[in-house]
Amino acid sequence: MALTPKTPETAAGQEARQQYLELAQQVTGDAQLDYSTLYQRFAENDWAAVKLDDAVALKGLKAGHSPKAVVGILHQSPYVQHQVHHNRVPVAPMSQYVRSTVMKVLQQWKQTQATQAQSGQRRQPQTGLDLE
Repeated sequence: MALTPKTPETAAGQEARQQYLELAQQVTGDAQLDYSTLYQRFAENDWAAVKLDDAVALKGLKAGHSPKAVVGILHQSPYVQHQVHHNRVPVAPMSQYVRSTVMKVLQQWKQTQATQAQSGQRRQPQTGLDLE
């Protein structure tokens, strides 16, 4: 039996799903990927779905979306949708998963940026100290 995602009931849900799909297409490198295929590939594979959510969150943050906007986008992930609509997991713990995912990814990204900035400062040549 093929897995089928529930259609978002609101315009905001539909927009968030479209944004999730566009980010997931960039992450996977498959511009032809549709949401139903994405859902079938990731809904029942928790490990892969969580990794996809991490990558989509990072891509969204790097694209300039606010953390709050990325939280809204991740609510449309195949993993969250499958847990809520198929496995009947309450929305509250799944919302907590989404918020913690975004905060974790944001913290890791900021840490990476700070590390790169520090290493970039150390690599700059110091002028006026040549030993010639």
